[in-house]
Amino acid sequence: MADWLSILQEFKIDEPAPTRPRGPVPTLKPNPKVILFDVYGTLVCPQVGDLDEQVRLASGEESFIATAERFDFSKETGIKWHKWFFEIISSEHREEEKKGIAPAEVQVDGIWTGMIARAGGDPTATPPRMVAAYREWMANPVRPFSGAAEALFKLKRSGIMLGLASNSQFYTLPILAKVLGIEPEECFEPELTFLSFHLGFSKPSPYFFRLVRTRALNLGLRPEEVLVVGNDCENDILPAKAHGLQALLFWGNAQSVRKGEIDRIGPLVTNYEALLKACGIRSD
Repeated sequence: MADWLSILQEFKIDEPAPTRPRGPVPTLKPNPKVILFDVYGTLVCPQVGDLDEQVRLASGEESFIATAERFDFSKETGIKWHKWFFEIISSEHREEEKKGIAPAEVQVDGIWTGMIARAGGDPTATPPRMVAAYREWMANPVRPFSGAAEALFKLKRSGIMLGLASNSQFYTLPILAKVLGIEPEECFEPELTFLSFHLGFSKPSPYFFRLVRTRALNLGLRPEEVLVVGNDCENDILPAKAHGLQALLFWGNAQSVRKGEIDRIGPLVTNYEALLKACGIRSD
């Protein structure tokens, strides 16, 4: 069976997305000992539209049709996959909400295993992870934010521990590695990497940042020594603050933040140079 990672070789990474050249340098009190990054819209930039447009494209049938045709299924199968995919997710969300888990996270490769078989395919011949990763890239292509990878290495060298707090699937870290040109295990501490598909629930579930807070305490850290950097007020900033963590809204460009969110909450950073300065690190 082919390694699903080979599918990522089919996609070209565009030049880094420029960030806003000037912006505030917030004051962090205390200076963070840990920084947890969101992935989409924070470390990597969507290549299409604003957040509302990205949601529309991700939920449309076009990427399912393209995926079906890439793996020698018909257009009609792609249309069915689009319908089945969101029906399955909605059903699982409803069932888990009855148990008190909201929002629940699905295992997307398991969904694809069932849909390939339901369409008459053989999941052992058409690897579900390969299909899932292809559909993800078609629906949500990304490129690096300017300065993101360099900032990670400078923060790491300064002694700040790095992690991730991301709504994600099995393909998220490999895509991040490809787009930023990094080895995630060299940047992010495993005990500080919170990925929703590992947890079974996703942001903004109160359990997500409750787990982050608990992990920080167990590592001998105060919650306020953990900084969350993300581009979504509802998923990142508000729930992180509710658990006593510091939080910065990342407003890299018009594609990373919904209209109106800038006026709702602060502090924020508009580029990675400002983040480094806020942490007391020279960017040169």
